Amino acid sequence: MFTSGPKNCLTDVSGVHVGHSTLAEGEVQTGLTVILPYPLSQRNRKLFIGSFAHGNWNEWTGLHVAQDFGTFSSPIVLCNATTVGIAYDALITFGHQRDPGLPIDNAWPPLVIGIDDGYLNDQRQRRITHDEVLRTIREATNAPALCGSVGIGRGLCAFGGKGGVGAASRVANIANVNYTVGAMLAANGGQTLTSEINSASSLSSSFALIIATDAPLLPETLRQLAEAGLRGLDKFGLAESGAQQLALAFSTTNVIDNAFEERFQLFSERWLAHEQLSPLFNAVAEAAREALRKGLQSAEPVTGRKGRRLQPIAWQRLIKKYE
Repeated sequence: MFTSGPKNCLTDVSGVHVGHSTLAEGEVQTGLTVILPYPLSQRNRKLFIGSFAHGNWNEWTGLHVAQDFGTFSSPIVLCNATTVGIAYDALITFGHQRDPGLPIDNAWPPLVIGIDDGYLNDQRQRRITHDEVLRTIREATNAPALCGSVGIGRGLCAFGGKGGVGAASRVANIANVNYTVGAMLAANGGQTLTSEINSASSLSSSFALIIATDAPLLPETLRQLAEAGLRGLDKFGLAESGAQQLALAFSTTNVIDNAFEERFQLFSERWLAHEQLSPLFNAVAEAAREALRKGLQSAEPVTGRKGRRLQPIAWQRLIKKYE
C-alpha cells in the first residue's frame, strides 16, 4: 500500500543513525545494535517517545523514566540479557563524556533492551564490553543498516529457524505532506514452522520493535504508533506463541533543544489531528512486517552453543502458514 524510503531502512528518517557490533566466536554468537535518535554532533536535545508492551517483558532499563516524562535523549541499545548492566553503565559513561554535569538532555534515561539469545549464545561469557558499546555508538551511521545475523540478530532464533534483525521504512501522505516512518525489529521466538529435529524455540521468546518517524507526534500518539507497529505482526501468531513484544516509537520533528539554558521557556510544538493518523498507523504496520521479512531472509546459518546450528527459515512458508 505504501512506498518505501530510498534506503528502506530506519535511517530514512532524517537524523537517525544505526550501528551494529557482532561477535561470532564458537559458543559466543551474539552482538549489539545501537539506534541514535539524532546525530552525535547535536547536543542538549530531547525527543518525544511512546511505548507499548505485550506480555511479561521486564528486561529493559530507563523506559519507565522515559514514559513518565514522555521524552528521552539517550541512544537505544539492543543487547543480550546478560549484557544489559554493561550497556547501561556504558551509556552513563557516554552521558558524562557529553556533559560533565548531570547529562539530563544529552543521554538520559539510558535505554537498554535485553533479549535472550541463549539458545545459540553462551550468555555466561559476557564478551561484549563497556568500550565495545561506546565504540558502536561512535561508529553508528545513517547508511542503510545491515540486516539478518548481525548485531543483536546474531544469536536469535525465530519460528523454529534462524532469527535476526531487520529494518524497513514506509512513506505516508497526510494532507499532501509526506511523512516517513521507519522500523527496526529484533525477531526472537514465535511458533515453529515444522516439528523437524533442527527446529528451535527461543528460551525466552521476545520481539523488540524500534520505530522512528518525522511526523509531528506527542507521547500518547507515539504510544498508539508503537501499538500499531506490533499489531502489524499479529498475523504471524506472536500472541498465540506467548512471545513478549515491546515497541518504542519516537518523533524526530518535535524536539526540545537547550531546555536548561533558562529556567522558564516555552517550546513551540505541533501534532497531527487524530483523524489524520490512520495512514501513518497502516504504514508502520507494513514497515514492521517488511522489517521482519528482511531480518529473516537476510539471516545466515549459525552454529553456536553446544554445537546447535540453525538455518534461515523459508519466508514463503511462513506467509503461507498464516495467510
